Amino acid sequence: MLKLKKQIEKFFINFLYIFLWGVPIFYFIKDFFEIDSLSILKERYIQEIIFFSIKQGIYSTVIALIVALIPAYYSSYKKDKISKCIQGLIFIPFFFPVISIVTIFSLIFNLPFLKELNILYTLKGIIIANVFYNSPIFVKYISEGLKKIPKELSEAMKIDGANEIIIFFKGQLPLILPQIFRAFILVFTYCFLSLGIILSLGGIKYSNIEVEIANTLMGGADFSKAMILGGVQFIILLLFNTLGIFIKEYEISGEQEARKVNIFFKFYSIIYMIFQYGIILLTFLLSFINQLTGKISFKAYLNIFSSEFNREFKIIESIFNSFFISIVVSIISVLIIYLIIKNYSRITDLIIFSNMGISGAFLAITLYYLNVLFNIPLIILLGIGYLIGVIPIGYSFMYQYIKKFSVEILESAELDCYNFFQKFIYIEFPILKNIFISSFLQIFAIIFGEFTIVYTMQLGDILPIASLVNYSLVTNKKYMESSAFSAVILFIILISFLLGEHLKSKDN
Repeated sequence: MLKLKKQIEKFFINFLYIFLWGVPIFYFIKDFFEIDSLSILKERYIQEIIFFSIKQGIYSTVIALIVALIPAYYSSYKKDKISKCIQGLIFIPFFFPVISIVTIFSLIFNLPFLKELNILYTLKGIIIANVFYNSPIFVKYISEGLKKIPKELSEAMKIDGANEIIIFFKGQLPLILPQIFRAFILVFTYCFLSLGIILSLGGIKYSNIEVEIANTLMGGADFSKAMILGGVQFIILLLFNTLGIFIKEYEISGEQEARKVNIFFKFYSIIYMIFQYGIILLTFLLSFINQLTGKISFKAYLNIFSSEFNREFKIIESIFNSFFISIVVSIISVLIIYLIIKNYSRITDLIIFSNMGISGAFLAITLYYLNVLFNIPLIILLGIGYLIGVIPIGYSFMYQYIKKFSVEILESAELDCYNFFQKFIYIEFPILKNIFISSFLQIFAIIFGEFTIVYTMQLGDILPIASLVNYSLVTNKKYMESSAFSAVILFIILISFLLGEHLKSKDN
């Protein structure tokens, strides 16, 4: 009887998450799917958008991989400050707001010595921004893979006369292919589903499926077209994921080999580190520089907090709104993720990560349609959209800590605690509180900088959100004010991320 009750609880928790993202999609498909709608795939314009989405995704991902190889190799075999700084760049793809990237690259590409190269509103500009944003993922995955390779492999190959190049390509590379593949799929997904970067740095000449879905909602609410495009996105990402069946997994362990790293590798890694951190630093510095006079100025900060400027661009209101919704959704997310992990079953991973192939723009449209059908307040639907998006990421943050919680402690707690709630309050929470707070802060940072869902739902007039207001500053060419606002947003997110990392490290 007890076992059956546990199975029912597991089913209910997993079903709850499926319900969150399944219901909006169900109503959308039920009302708008028609076989005739597939005819839009014959249109040359749509075919060009699909082709460009795949092309820019592959170009950006491959170049990010190439750029990341040497820093990954360096950081895996060196234990110096450069290596630690390079490893810390993983902050960028998960927490650095995409609108901050758009703002800083818009300013950089408009600098006099770069303006003549015509990088802005080109494929080159999109790829550069994508490589900056996503190459740290390759660095992290590849370096972690190299660290797991035991020194016995190189020693054995050296006895057979292999040099460093042969050792890497024939010995190490096959072992880290699973890590490279996972990073490749993750980076491709981010590039393929990119909205803010392509929307702002690509201009009207370039559009991917995600941008087209968002424009479809705003330009005429053609839900049927949006559904077909969202389905195409899902199928393409699914096909890329299935390539993993051809990648052989290896169980490897042992002491890592100590290696000397070529001076060129160190020099290249320093340049890479300077470029990545330099972009972050410029986000702050350029907010204090008047683009017309070249002089230091605090005018942008005075403007964004002035009552006159806020009548047109609701900066202060958007900060409060983003704070409120980020806090509420983060608390709910941590609680749901905890319950999901506590009721883990073999299909949990599949359920949690299955929505990674659903675009943020498509999800936003399905949620918006629930407002049309049932008049559900848009702020609640926005919160649900955020919740669906961050649960897989928060799940990754919390899984190892909750799943590996001491069974002995829980069993001994049965003597004094009469139910699940008491065990959580008196046993688990005091031990895991730093992990809960850390996960809350990092989820908060992600939500605070999110752009795709709120942009697609077009909530600017109803509910000003920080990322959307910042985008309106960019489109109105208020570059100084946008840079200042980006610095404020980035400061909030950085503080949340660093505090979360500090709390997490205390439990390691």
